[in-house]
Amino acid sequence: MNCVLRDSLATNVKVQEAAIRLALASRSASREMIRMKGRDVMRRLVLAGVLLLIHATIATAVEPLTNAPKPVIPQRSIPLAGEEPYEALKRGDYRVAAGLFRPQAEKGDVRAQYNLGLLYASGLGVMQDNQAALKWHRMAAGQGHAGAQNELAQMYAKGQGVQPDSVRAYVWYSVAGESSTGGSKTEIMKDRDHMAKRMTPAQIQKAEDLTKQCLESQLKKCGEK
Repeated sequence: MNCVLRDSLATNVKVQEAAIRLALASRSASREMIRMKGRDVMRRLVLAGVLLLIHATIATAVEPLTNAPKPVIPQRSIPLAGEEPYEALKRGDYRVAAGLFRPQAEKGDVRAQYNLGLLYASGLGVMQDNQAALKWHRMAAGQGHAGAQNELAQMYAKGQGVQPDSVRAYVWYSVAGESSTGGSKTEIMKDRDHMAKRMTPAQIQKAEDLTKQCLESQLKKCGEK
């Protein structure tokens, strides 16, 4: 019985990871339709909507026996060892999830760094803070996390938590593309090529050179501080 529960929870964690990636892909598609501040609003709504949709399957509502309304009581799952933050996410406890992700992120857990960056970027469970999001995405990107690399590229492209920098955005789009496969890679490269249309030949060449240096150094020399 314990094995069945652990296998089920492990599958749920993978579903959660896929859902976050889906939120990022949805945001990329929305970028072409929504401009300026509206793009940031859509980003947060999509991320929150996808997470809430998944977490809704975890909560069970107690039917009222009288006319007095009764609260919705989340049903806590048995946590998989080391995966407590993901259980909190599935329950919709973003504040708890952020608190549990932090010590793991500080110890170098790349998934915790990435997810903590998402929470800061969206303002779920923590005060919205682009500089904090940038910090954690930088750490995860430097460890090869494709999602964090893509987030970092977009933050440079839009000037979120950092001055807009098309060269560094191009670099991280390129690196994220190298770390990705299938449809995700296609979308990332589309974003990069779309941005390149607004860059000068000199900027593109500089970005290409820095991308090569970044990849050859195994992400040690990517122009980050």
